[in-house]
Amino acid sequence: MHVFVPVDGAPAAARAVQFVSNCALGRQQSIETTLVNVQCPPMGTWQEPGPASEALSRHMRAHGEALLEPPRQTLTRAGFAVKSIVRLGAPAATLLEILQADAASVAVMGTRGAGPLRGFAWGSVALRVASAAPCPVILVKPEARLPSSTRDVTRVLVPLDGSRVSDSAVERLLSLRELLGPLRVDLVHFEPALTLLEAIAPPHDDVLRGWSAEQSRHAVAAAAQRLHDAEVAHETLHLTGDAADGIAALAARRSTDLIAMATHGTGALHHATIGSVALKTVVLAGVPVMVTH
Repeated sequence: MHVFVPVDGAPAAARAVQFVSNCALGRQQSIETTLVNVQCPPMGTWQEPGPASEALSRHMRAHGEALLEPPRQTLTRAGFAVKSIVRLGAPAATLLEILQADAASVAVMGTRGAGPLRGFAWGSVALRVASAAPCPVILVKPEARLPSSTRDVTRVLVPLDGSRVSDSAVERLLSLRELLGPLRVDLVHFEPALTLLEAIAPPHDDVLRGWSAEQSRHAVAAAAQRLHDAEVAHETLHLTGDAADGIAALAARRSTDLIAMATHGTGALHHATIGSVALKTVVLAGVPVMVTH
């Protein structure tokens, strides 16, 4: 298990570090934890190599090491063996290169998660990494409620839509049991609410409801079987309404520790222009959200 935690000195990044510490407490010796800081050089500073650019490079690396020191101390005190990396470059692209080259199991990132014009604005590092990373990315807002370090199980909510893409969230989740510990999983499928026309045209609405229930059962069947085979306790739920709002509300009601979702999106352009249930859920949810694709 190789956990990467990008750190930029922001409160959300500190919260991500605490998430790792709380989750893995008791299993930290089996988890390789790497803190990463990427320093973005000012535009135009690297055109002419020389003493000035070398001095700036040393200064930026020293600044990166200073930012990594508080989270390094936090994890070290908790019993983790911690490595650290400081790189110079474009933050999102550099992080993606590191995750790919070092075969990361998961990245745990802080994010403001405040909406399309703030937390996931054009150029957001969290958005770009989550939409292109080769591994799951757990997004942690600064105000997110974290799993208790004394919990017996990690309670996870997994929304499903019946596709192989959404089912992959369960497979990714199972691969992280070394970090998360014993799991208790709620599988949920959301159907859109009936339209006014459907609601006032019986018995057609009964047919629609029956079809919807059958669709819901089908949507969670493969994931439920996979959890059964892995001997993971789970429950299935079938709800109607807006998916992102419903997921966030359900997570609050059921004291969920983590929401795990797969996204169909193909990159930052998709999320910035069209939107994504997964990233809307990050904005709305009060707990960390794992995004995979």
